[in-house]
Amino acid sequence: MRATVCNLARNRSRHLRIVRLRAPDPPEPQAAAEQLAIVREDHRGLLTALAALPPKQREALVLRYWLDLSTQEIAQTMSVSPGTDKTHISRGLAALGRRLEHGRA
Repeated sequence: MRATVCNLARNRSRHLRIVRLRAPDPPEPQAAAEQLAIVREDHRGLLTALAALPPKQREALVLRYWLDLSTQEIAQTMSVSPGTDKTHISRGLAALGRRLEHGRA
């Protein structure tokens, strides 16, 4: 059942990515142009770095920090042991940090 839910979530994510690519950007709230440019660039950099991670690391990070699941819940969702999901999270964070540092240097 968990594998089915995980696969459905992955399919939904792929579908939404396609829809977002085709949809026009929503209007931005009024703010300082410089501030918006910095936020957009940081956001773009984070998404680019996250997309470059291996799928298991990316999945573990999204489950942990976006869905706020516990390590036990992540392990069950990904069908791995709790130690393995901690490894994916740790390595994913390290790789993400390196990619973000490299992008700013």
